[in-house]
Amino acid sequence: MSRRTLLRRAGGFGALAVAAALTAACGFQPLYGSSSARAGVSEKLAQVEITNIPNRYGQQLRNNLIDRFYRDGRPTMSPYRLEVGLSATEQKLALRKDSTAERAQLAVVAPFRLIESATGRALFTGSSRALISYNILEEQYASVVTVDNAYDRALVQIADDITNRVAMTLNNSGT
Repeated sequence: MSRRTLLRRAGGFGALAVAAALTAACGFQPLYGSSSARAGVSEKLAQVEITNIPNRYGQQLRNNLIDRFYRDGRPTMSPYRLEVGLSATEQKLALRKDSTAERAQLAVVAPFRLIESATGRALFTGSSRALISYNILEEQYASVVTVDNAYDRALVQIADDITNRVAMTLNNSGT
């Protein structure tokens, strides 16, 4: 190996070490993991009651949230309540020569509020959004499966986003 290559690699490792030191010095803390300065994010998420969300896709979203929030069962007395709404729109994007749609985009929006149960005060209000594109197939069954898959992917994205945002709120609230 040439001297120049060795110096380049050493410089890369040095830059990595400096970046790690600066990140630690700026107060960066991982949200999850045992090295987190504020351990217990999973325990805090387990204290949140997730209210019912109407409709079939709302229940799917609620089930996704339950899978992420509750590792060891649901809480009995919850100091927090999560209220989530859900709406979806589909838009046709591409047209074939015979004027039928070939591609579509699904936009799913889920406004949510994290509420302190004792006071009814909203700790955090936000909205999560997912945009999923999919092909519109000519065969009816395949088309239905494609749309269901698009909803599934959107609901997983939204559940991940809501989970992360609620976890950050609870982690920063100091409770």
